[in-house]
Amino acid sequence: MDFRYTTEQDLYRQAIREWLAKNLEPRAREIEEKEDGIPSDITAGMAELGMFGVTIPEEFGGCAVPGEELIYAMITIHEVARADLSMSTPVYTLLTIGWSYIINKYGTDELKQELLPKVAEGKAFAGINTTEPGGGSDLAAIKTTALWDEGRQAYMLNGEKAYVSGPKECMKWGPPSGHCTLVKTDPASGHKGMTFIWVPAHLDGIQWTVYEDMGRMGLSTGGWIYKDVALPKKYVLGEEGKGFYTVMDGFNAARVLVVAACLGGAEKALEISGEYTAQRTTFGKPLGKYEGISFEMANDWMQLDLLKINLLRGAWMMGYESENPGSFARKDINRVISTCKCLAPTLGHEIARHGMMYHGAFGYTKETPLEMFLRGVMSYEVGAEGGLNIMRGIIARDTWGDTHNPFKD
Repeated sequence: MDFRYTTEQDLYRQAIREWLAKNLEPRAREIEEKEDGIPSDITAGMAELGMFGVTIPEEFGGCAVPGEELIYAMITIHEVARADLSMSTPVYTLLTIGWSYIINKYGTDELKQELLPKVAEGKAFAGINTTEPGGGSDLAAIKTTALWDEGRQAYMLNGEKAYVSGPKECMKWGPPSGHCTLVKTDPASGHKGMTFIWVPAHLDGIQWTVYEDMGRMGLSTGGWIYKDVALPKKYVLGEEGKGFYTVMDGFNAARVLVVAACLGGAEKALEISGEYTAQRTTFGKPLGKYEGISFEMANDWMQLDLLKINLLRGAWMMGYESENPGSFARKDINRVISTCKCLAPTLGHEIARHGMMYHGAFGYTKETPLEMFLRGVMSYEVGAEGGLNIMRGIIARDTWGDTHNPFKD
């Protein structure tokens, strides 16, 4: 395997880094603190550079390179996260392009034609909707149902979802924005009665609310209540009754991008610390001359570099498998992606915390963006796209089998 980006990939990376540093980075604090969220001119500029189209084929308005979709998506999110340490724009982007990847893979042609061109234009939000008020990680225990109504020729959706990104963004963009949603179409069949289905946010019978998060406040989080919402069959993702397996595939793709966001932010935070400790002097020498600081930064750099390489490996494995089915066992991909998802959020948190300590009292103010990153990256420590112990459980299960499977009696 060649660990270098191709010429085309690197040119793309350089182009978007330059644009994001000029246009997004100076406005990150504004996005974090104002009510308006991510400005439309920012998403328009990102769309013009192809950032929202990297997982969408040309026929639907995107610019995806077959087999390299997740590599380009990973590059995109890494660079967006460097520019917006609040994690608001990175999370908005990773959700939209990550779940568009799954919609393109499993969606009907009718759904893809309805949604994907708008996503590529930066004018629609696509998210994920699995968590319910009673819990998030135990997907088999969800209660939301979508039962087929022969008379209406539609699934009738009823239930409640919680801690979901994007309600305000769905309202901002209007149709066809919405969420990939896990439901039970045959409640008596356990996880084999689950279906993954697209739910447009503007259908009759839908209500939403918004929570107040401690971080990434430029992106809304809220809950949804569904009462007799009619969903036609064109919105089913994959096959009815196989939603559990479809959403698991989706989570691997989403976790690649989550890790890219954590590592992109961590890389920028470490750069900020490097610049500050080179300039700030105490007792006659720069802070970076003290081994207590420079060695800690070296440890952080080593872990960051190893995770960046392992993430590239995971994204490559998924892309290669999509073009060459059967090349890798699912458990081999699971372990690589779960390792990255387990370690990256905590590393990002620690790099931000270390940097704040190097800055002293200055680091406890909003004069640096490090506190934004610490608050934002914590969302991926507490559970978004899978909690850290869920990742450890996946690794144990897929390494040693059911004797170490915490998800099975």
